[in-house]
Amino acid sequence: PQKLEDMGIDPPRGILLYGPPGTGKTLIAKAVASESGANFIPIRGPELLSKWVGESERAVRDIFKKARQVSPSIIFFDEIDSIAPVRGSSGNSQALDNVLNQILTEMDGLVELNDVVIMGATNKPDLVDPALLRAGRFDRLVYIGEPVFEDRKKIIGIHIRFMPLEGSALAEVIELVANLDENALGELVAKLGKDKAVTIAEVKAAFVPPAGDATGLSRGIRRKRFVELLAENTLTFADPAREALAADLAGMTEGFVGSDLESLCREAGMLALREGTAVVAKRHFEAAQKKVHPTMNDNLRQYYDKIQQHFKGGLPKQVQPPEYQ
Repeated sequence: PQKLEDMGIDPPRGILLYGPPGTGKTLIAKAVASESGANFIPIRGPELLSKWVGESERAVRDIFKKARQVSPSIIFFDEIDSIAPVRGSSGNSQALDNVLNQILTEMDGLVELNDVVIMGATNKPDLVDPALLRAGRFDRLVYIGEPVFEDRKKIIGIHIRFMPLEGSALAEVIELVANLDENALGELVAKLGKDKAVTIAEVKAAFVPPAGDATGLSRGIRRKRFVELLAENTLTFADPAREALAADLAGMTEGFVGSDLESLCREAGMLALREGTAVVAKRHFEAAQKKVHPTMNDNLRQYYDKIQQHFKGGLPKQVQPPEYQ
């Protein structure tokens, strides 16, 4: 804000995230709020609609009133195309038009939106009323596309971080700390330092067996707490088998978006459970891939390519008023 003030300009008032389903648009909005320290007010589109006359508009006013009271804040409209379609395009158009008009009034009406940012997410940006997309409203359109290889590798790494994988060095650590309670586990990780990569040899060197017959945590909780403690101390644990598996899976999952990759990892775990094994192997992921299909395909890619061109440089010329052309 200080830099924008020094430049003599106001920050963008609204940001619309659009892209294929399952690419993490809602997650990105939450991350923005978390990193900025702003209060996050999520709104699912249909939540605003009411059968009573005037109730939907009142709900919109209350949301913006609350946002001003707790500013800095972010109002996030998920599935915004469901409450702000092109006017006159839906069967129940009057109710939706009234909601849209109220949102437009709140966004750039007489009452200033000081320290309040509006974010929206949609899979169908071409269905959103053009009035919302003009400068001063949703004047930043951000495309959230399918993850590339490196992105898929990181996403898979997140979803398998708590899983017991075949050949993983983490499994050896979890057996080593079997008798440690949560405090002792925290002390062990603290000995490893911060902001560096650690190996299993360093963990073994720092490990001190507990005195007596201490009762440790369950295997699953030990694994989860150890990984979380490493993250809290910004430590990277060297686990070649886990890293190799993430890279292999990333290479064989082109077209998978974030939600597909999450489903793939969950399905692999379920297959391992049915098999009665204590670890998840690569074969389980390969079998899971036959059940979980990618969201992205050529038709969907072409559709979003056209959408990107449609919105490139702001509003398309055919819907711009003369002064914007």
